[in-house]
Amino acid sequence: MKSTFSLKYTVHNGGWAALEIGDVEKTVILNISFFHDSLKELAQSVIVLRSKDETSVIFMDEPGEHKLILKKSGTNIIYELRWYKDWASWNLLSKDHFETILSGTTTLPKYINLVRENLIRIRNEEGIEGYKKKWSKHDFPLNEYELLKG
Repeated sequence: MKSTFSLKYTVHNGGWAALEIGDVEKTVILNISFFHDSLKELAQSVIVLRSKDETSVIFMDEPGEHKLILKKSGTNIIYELRWYKDWASWNLLSKDHFETILSGTTTLPKYINLVRENLIRIRNEEGIEGYKKKWSKHDFPLNEYELLKG
C-alpha cells in the first residue's frame, strides 16, 4: 500500500502552532493553541502505537478542538480527524458531538516516520529554547524526541 498521508507541524509565536494534515484528496490546516501539549501527545502516539492498537491526539483551538483518532490494523493505521465546536477533552461538550473532517488509511511506518521527521525538523529549526519561547507553556518533548529520532 502506497500511502499519500501527510503531516506537517509548524510552531508559531505567541503559543500557536499549525498542523497541515491530509492525503491526496484533501488537506486541512488546524490551528493549535498552547492550552494543550499537542506536539508531545503526537510524539507519544507513535510510542503508544508500538504496543497498543489505538490512541488519539488532541489539537486545541480557541474555541474548539480537533481529535485525531488512530487505530492499528495490521501494519496500517486507520485515522479519523474529528472537529468539536468546544473542548470535549475538558468535558465542555459531549464527545458524541463532532464532525469528521478527514479519514483514511496510512501505514504504521509512514505515520512513525512523519512524526519523527516533524520532531527532528522542529528541534533543528527552533532549538529547545526557541521552542519554549514560542510555545511558552510547554517544553519541547525531548524524551519522546530521543526515543524516536532514530
